[in-house]
Amino acid sequence: MKHLLLSLGLCLALFTGASAQITTDKGDKSNEINLKIHEVDLLIQLLPLLLTKDQLNHDVLPTIEIVRDMERKELQAEDEALAGMEADLDATLKDAYEKGAYPARKVIDEVSQTTGKFATKQLLTQLQMVAAVTAMLEKTLNAGQKKVLINSFDPRFIDPAAKPETMTAEAKMNFYVKRVFLDPYVYNILKKLAK
Repeated sequence: MKHLLLSLGLCLALFTGASAQITTDKGDKSNEINLKIHEVDLLIQLLPLLLTKDQLNHDVLPTIEIVRDMERKELQAEDEALAGMEADLDATLKDAYEKGAYPARKVIDEVSQTTGKFATKQLLTQLQMVAAVTAMLEKTLNAGQKKVLINSFDPRFIDPAAKPETMTAEAKMNFYVKRVFLDPYVYNILKKLAK
């Protein structure tokens, strides 16, 4: 059942992303419902861990706050870099629409280099975030909780090429952390569970 909901949620997320340019009069309501489906998917992964309020309040939530701040700082740096490109992009767009001018190599190269740097920095930040949350979980969870975490998540539902039987316990935990604890919506769910 959990895999069915997870798969359904992923399919809806993919479909929703593909049709983001087209909306209907009930689009906002559908987005709310899709978020509820995603919330249920996350709860399906989190509830079997039987996290205590003490674990949530003293270890999990503070660590999630730290890694969210790491991500926020990275996004702020990207915002600043993008703002620095805006004037050139505006001029490029204006020339393209008004004069039919092909974007200058300088602008293309700048966009390519900047987005490449973003991708590298995002990857490094995500690795640091995964490492921080994984280290906290290693210290915080008891043996039973770790076993549930490692065995409860089938990575093939996210990546069909994944081979769970060849993955180490550490790789499974990192995968779980990336897909569950670093999900943008998990913090609010954990706050509710911690009450």
